[in-house]
Amino acid sequence: MDLTTTLPRRVVVTGAMSGIGRAVAEGVLAAGGRVLSLDLDITEWSHPRMVARRVDVSTESDVDAAFADAPETLLGPPDAVIHCAGIYRWAPLGDTTVAEWDRVLRVNATGAFIIAKAAAAAMPRGVIVLLSSVAYGRGDEGEPGAAYSASKGAIVSLTQQLAVELGARDIRVNAVAPGMIDTPMLTLNNDPTAVSALTHRLPARRLGTAQDVAAACLFLASGSAGYITGATLPVDGGYLVA
Repeated sequence: MDLTTTLPRRVVVTGAMSGIGRAVAEGVLAAGGRVLSLDLDITEWSHPRMVARRVDVSTESDVDAAFADAPETLLGPPDAVIHCAGIYRWAPLGDTTVAEWDRVLRVNATGAFIIAKAAAAAMPRGVIVLLSSVAYGRGDEGEPGAAYSASKGAIVSLTQQLAVELGARDIRVNAVAPGMIDTPMLTLNNDPTAVSALTHRLPARRLGTAQDVAAACLFLASGSAGYITGATLPVDGGYLVA
């Protein structure tokens, strides 16, 4: 089956100005769909079928205002919402302040809740895809991040709960858990030796790309995944099993 024939046509993508979010948006646009981009930065790139709005996903009023305008922007209610926006912070437990904990949880976990709540209110039916991380399922001694791991674990639990709550409305909810992805967020990019050591341990023997993760997001948003809901799909080159 050609995936592009079953992709949603009207898609809200958060974090669409760079990295994984941009790859997702580009995939939707390449298939002929329309994108409403919600991002703090709206200056990176543009497309005739994409409208960018400056939105802080951790601020409910920002998100609600954007979704209120979504039917006009997308020429109809969203078919799918793919939430890629988030922040990455790491520090040992003793160096993690309560303020930093609150900030990471606010953007990553509460932001996912706010986006999902607005999406569910805006869609008569459709798909929500949230971005978790392999950090939900495995600790990291080299880059310890209690707040980040907890925030991504919350997204897995949120995904499962919302799949149950929204299933009767024909809204599927799934998550994607990226591993080591070659984007600006990956701090290992500054250390070729560390990258080599890591990839040698991965069954896939390479870092992932934004396009690898986007492909999983678009699959879960497509009709090809019509019987999948409540799942968290690792896109990690085997990191969780290595």
